[in-house]
Order: sequence, then structure tokens, then C-alpha cells
Amino acid sequence: MTAILLTNLFSLSSDILICFGVGLLLAVSLGFVAGYLLGKGSSARDFRRAKQHLQNCYEHVQKSLETAYEACALLEKYPGTILTREQSTQLNQKRSKLLDLIGRLVERKAPDPAAEAVPQKTEKKKLQPFPELQWALQPEQSHIKLPDASAFEANLEMMLLAGSETELNSGLLLVQMNQCEQLKERFGIMAPAKFMKTLSRLVLHKIRDEDVVCVWKSDTLAVLFPGLTITEGQACAELVRDAIRHHHFRLETSSPEVVVTASLAYITCVPGDSAELVLERGAHALTQSQKRGRNQLIIQDSHSYEHKRAV
Repeated sequence: MTAILLTNLFSLSSDILICFGVGLLLAVSLGFVAGYLLGKGSSARDFRRAKQHLQNCYEHVQKSLETAYEACALLEKYPGTILTREQSTQLNQKRSKLLDLIGRLVERKAPDPAAEAVPQKTEKKKLQPFPELQWALQPEQSHIKLPDASAFEANLEMMLLAGSETELNSGLLLVQMNQCEQLKERFGIMAPAKFMKTLSRLVLHKIRDEDVVCVWKSDTLAVLFPGLTITEGQACAELVRDAIRHHHFRLETSSPEVVVTASLAYITCVPGDSAELVLERGAHALTQSQKRGRNQLIIQDSHSYEHKRAV
């Protein structure tokens, strides 16, 4: 009788252990499946949350721009001059930075689905050679004897139009003489013009026959490089910078040496560029060069700035 009871007990214990094992296996399996499903759902939720956050950022930027537009419209309607020179400079700098940043954001737009759905075979266009430009050399700046600002603007428009037609890059180098007012106070009213004439000779010796040097402002030369790649343009700009940096400036041949320095900015002009945007980028790059110190060159390739330090 005792043996029978013991046998039953052992049999019952085995059944319990088997049931416990099966239950444990089911629990682990269900836990794994639940974790896997939750993990997949978590990634999707995180993606949706991030997408919503980006959408909120876009709406915030759009509302901020609308608010800024309305505020500027109010300022414009106010009669009389209300901005100081410093305020005007600050606004112009912020406008240049904003235009540059918004331009880069707009270029990152999503591709058109309709265009992707119907792929079209397009023949690779052969690059056209950059046409030989007939530069406007008149009117001429009286002291420096180079094309003046109006001729420069006409030449810039012509070069940009040719670049758009041939789909080739060009370049613009701005060379601004530093401390023009101090030179005038130390050496007389005609000293800046004489030093600018020396600067122009240094530039003319370092550029190609097809390039042209103009006077953009009383202290700034503008050099147009038609049909140059970014790499070629940077090399030309660095040659000009080195020529200025190593030159010994003198008011007269027998006069003592005078320290004359310049700020330089090279702007890559891409097909479709407008003269207004190119000059805005150039003015901004010149400001960056002035902040860096003497004889500094800023390379601006339409998307980013690169600083070339004077050694």
C-alpha cells in the first residue's frame, strides 16, 4: 500500500514539474514576442515623433519670418531716418547670413515624385567653352585708371549671363585696402589713391589676359575670372594675396616703406547666380576677412566659407 502511494506521489510530482516547465517556456516565448513587437512599434513611434518635431520647427521658422517681415514693414513706414549706422550694419550682416542659410535649406528640397516615377533618358550635355567676353572698360575711375563701379556691374552681369548659358562657374575676387582713412590722415588726401594704384598693378600682374580688374568702391578692387573652376579660382586668389603680402609699399620711390594690407574675398559664381546675391555674399565674406586680421583670404564657394590664413 505504501509503495503504491509513493509511486502516485512521484507520478504527481513529475506531472507538476512538466506543467511548470511548459508554463515557463510559454512565458519566456510570450515575453520575447511581446518585447519584439514593442521594439518594432517603438522605432515607428520615435520616427513619427521626430517627424512631428521637424514639422513644428518648420512652422516656427515660417511664423518667425512672417513676424520679422511685418516688423520691417512697420519700420519702413515710419517717416524719416530711424536707424544709426551701427544698427544698419548689424541688420545688413544678419540679412546676409539669413539669405545664405535659407538658400542652403531651399536647395535641400525633396525630389519631385512625379519626376522619379517616369525616368527619362537624357543625353549628357557637352560642356560649351566659356565665350570670350568684350569687357566694358568705360567709364573709367579717374585716379586709378580702371573701369569704375558702373562698368564693373555691367561686366559682372555679362559674366553671370554667360555662365548660366554655358553652365560653367566663374569667380569674383574682392580686394579691399585696409585703414584707408588712417593712410589719408598720415600721408595726405591722395595717398589712398596712389596705394590703390599700386595694388591694382600687383593684381594685374597675377591674372590672365581674359580677366578684368575694376574699381567697385574707392578702397576696393573687383577682379572677374570668367570660366574658372573653384580650384583654379582659389589658386588665382592666393597668388594675388601673396603678391600683396610680400610687396614693399612706398608713397614715392625714395620714400620709406609703408605698411599697407588688404582684406580679400573670393566668391564662386555658379550658373543661375544673380549679381545682387553675388555681391551680398562678397560683402559678407569681406567682413569675415577683416575680422580675421591683415591680408586674410576668405574663399566662398556658394555653400560655405573657407579661411585661408596669411602665413
